[in-house]
Amino acid sequence: MRFTFDFISPYAYLAAMKVEELGEVEWSPVLFAAMLNHNGQKGPIEIPSKRLYTFKNVLRTAHDHGISIQAPPSHPFNPLLALRLVTLRPRPDWIKKLFCAVWDGGQGIETREAIAAVLPEAVDDFDEAESPENKARLRENTEQAIGRQVFGVPSFEIGDEVFWGFDSFPHVRRFLAGEDPIDSETFQRWLDLKPTAQRRRS
Repeated sequence: MRFTFDFISPYAYLAAMKVEELGEVEWSPVLFAAMLNHNGQKGPIEIPSKRLYTFKNVLRTAHDHGISIQAPPSHPFNPLLALRLVTLRPRPDWIKKLFCAVWDGGQGIETREAIAAVLPEAVDDFDEAESPENKARLRENTEQAIGRQVFGVPSFEIGDEVFWGFDSFPHVRRFLAGEDPIDSETFQRWLDLKPTAQRRRS
């Protein structure tokens, strides 16, 4: 199963703390902002009412799952250096430590100094992480994910099937157990729906 994430998402943090319970995981960093740009969307935190709801919902969800969470130093923030680092070295232990540095009382991950405080063993990798070749790898990761119909983080891919959001864990488990309630004939009726109204956009 491929787990697509960006450190900027609190739901991706929750997922990262639990995803290995689902089975073997391929950790795949992407830039969520590029996905939003591709789809012409705002992030949930960029909509004031949704920002308020999201933070409340994240706190409630973390409580329900017994996951420690605290307010990050800032949000939104720039996750690029950390994403490039784990593109170069996609180590689950590094990824979880970086997530915790944002969402569980750490000092953030925007600078080399901040990341070095969390991962002193990664200092020698900073230059390579910011090389043109590795920057291109992160862009390719993101573009390829978009090409596979991934539109948000966290996402979980099993073959051609994409599940989105930490709350999709029960659906992932059912799918892996061969108990997905969706059959192709029924779903085709949904795919065949035609619009009879269109929202006016400014």
